[in-house]
Amino acid sequence: MKQKQNRLVVLNLYMKKHFSKLLINLIIALFLEVIVFNITSYRVLLGNFEKKEFTNLEFVQYDDEKVILKIDNLDIEVGTVKLNFDKNLTEVSEYRIGFSDETSSRFRNLNSKQYIPNNEKSKYMPVYLSGKVNGILITVNSEIYDNQELTKVTINEKIPFEFNIARFLIIVGILLFIYLLKNEKCINEEYSNRNFKQEIVLLGVLAIFFVILGFINQNSIEPDNLKIYNKKFVNAIYKGQLYLDDKPSEKFLNLVNPYDDLERSTLQRGKDYLWDTAYYNGKFYVYFGILPLLVFFLPYYAITKSYLDISIVVFILSIFILILIKEILLKIVKRYFPKISFKFVLFSLIIICSGSLVLYANGMSRIYELAIISGLYCVLQGIYFILKSIETDEKKYFNIFLGALFLSLSVACRPTDLFASILIVPYLIKLLLENLKIFKNKKMPLIKLVLAVAIPYVTVGILLMCYNYARFENPLEFGAKYQLTIVNMMSLKNRIFAVPTGIVANLFSIPNFIPDFPFFTNHNKLLEFYGYYYIENMIGGLFIIAPICFMNFLVFKVNKKMENKELKIIINSLIIVGTLTAILSIMMAGSNQRYLIDYAWMLILSGILIFLVLYNNLKTNEAKNILKKIFGIITVFMFLIGVLCGIVSEKENMKNYFPETYYKTKYTICFWE
Repeated sequence: MKQKQNRLVVLNLYMKKHFSKLLINLIIALFLEVIVFNITSYRVLLGNFEKKEFTNLEFVQYDDEKVILKIDNLDIEVGTVKLNFDKNLTEVSEYRIGFSDETSSRFRNLNSKQYIPNNEKSKYMPVYLSGKVNGILITVNSEIYDNQELTKVTINEKIPFEFNIARFLIIVGILLFIYLLKNEKCINEEYSNRNFKQEIVLLGVLAIFFVILGFINQNSIEPDNLKIYNKKFVNAIYKGQLYLDDKPSEKFLNLVNPYDDLERSTLQRGKDYLWDTAYYNGKFYVYFGILPLLVFFLPYYAITKSYLDISIVVFILSIFILILIKEILLKIVKRYFPKISFKFVLFSLIIICSGSLVLYANGMSRIYELAIISGLYCVLQGIYFILKSIETDEKKYFNIFLGALFLSLSVACRPTDLFASILIVPYLIKLLLENLKIFKNKKMPLIKLVLAVAIPYVTVGILLMCYNYARFENPLEFGAKYQLTIVNMMSLKNRIFAVPTGIVANLFSIPNFIPDFPFFTNHNKLLEFYGYYYIENMIGGLFIIAPICFMNFLVFKVNKKMENKELKIIINSLIIVGTLTAILSIMMAGSNQRYLIDYAWMLILSGILIFLVLYNNLKTNEAKNILKKIFGIITVFMFLIGVLCGIVSEKENMKNYFPETYYKTKYTICFWE
């Protein structure tokens, strides 16, 4: 009872101490929401604006896509234009306003806007014109005009006030986060894994990422022509066969070289052949890793006789990935940076979660993202168990076994993840040498080590080789050679010469920034390369969207200053394996934003570790404060880029398939529109 009273007293003192400042933050958030974010609602209140309504509009121009209507002889100042649509209009639709004011007798077009069903403010456009307006042009889709869904145009009607709860809470959260960063003791003191408040803060950060992840994932869709893995493949394996039921058409069989995409250009995907499958000996095979199917899709079908959506599996695995990122980071910090400020730990977690591109993968969850995300989960789960074996001797070899198991299983998701196993080689060599020294006296440690590593790798390796041989009569062939894709993979050569071009594209390409939501778009920009190189839908190079990676260029300087050999090996291994994986990805595949997921976490983590080493070696507080601010700026930048990457996704999935959500998000952020 007394302990409970003491806690209440502490809580009461805490509230008294922070109440006034928290209240100020709340008032600021209210001011922003009521005044700033609703600034367009006050548009016609300031000034002498005459309200007019028009139901019969003059017809100007008509084509198959657009209709232009005209309001002439207005001769009034115009502050807002409202389009009244019929209630039967249920789809997002674009409209544009043109005007002729005192600056010009000719009509000038304004930016377009999207009408969103059930969103009143989207019907209004605030305009800022000069003097009296002579006329207005209204451009709408032809279908709206044909169906008489534009019923009325109102000039100078007040834009309705909208208190956006979600936006208000986000602003409150941001202000509260900034306040806690400056004033909360637990954030500004050293990190301790026993500090309950610090753990709550880290879990709070993960919770925020989970919410964002859910928002992005629920607005992703898998096109029907890509539901090969979770339907056709499930059906095939359930029946006990490795090939798909679909058979190639006669047109496909008559092709001289079916692997040549130009020869297949006259054929229909899904009917004559299956795109992005492996074609061998007259049958179509799925060359994507089989493990997710065995763990998720096949059991779900066996129990429910229905098909599990890929987006659900990608979401679940992404949740576990973010949790593993936190745990791996904390294990490294606890062991190698025992006196680091918790603020750095907090920022580091945000940086890796944002830069890992997990949010991006959830923006369009398909078979491609499933393979990468499932492989990444297995890699991180394996690394987690290996780190666990380092920090304690209890169940050391069992943890090594689990680590080796998950790392080997990653190959059953994505073959290129085999190179992630190189990360644990230095540790295994060290253990091997230690056990060899004591082998005469103690034989079991060496035997346990060998068995813990050999059993999972050999078992998984043999199973995969048998699987490959059963399909392609080659134990080392996963199917990429026989892939029906945009280029003939069987004959593609000279990949090594494309590496410099790919490095620039994958690591250093500049995002295509635009002055409109979501502020950058996909691009296919490439250095001049006189040969074939695949590039599609890049957002930006890893070092540009995750600038913490630039710290990796200081690795040689840091190597001279680091006294901890273990940490030095970890940092150098991450850089070497990350770089090697990037080069192999370039040579084997090309440039696509999702390919960066394989190695982004490695180069980001190594960049963070180098930053922390340099920070600890600084002698002046002034230099440390500068680095703190730089780290904070990088954190904010990467968080924003990470969220926006998820919204943009590979093919602007949310915009194309969920336009209502997309434009509601846009107008929530771009409050001035």
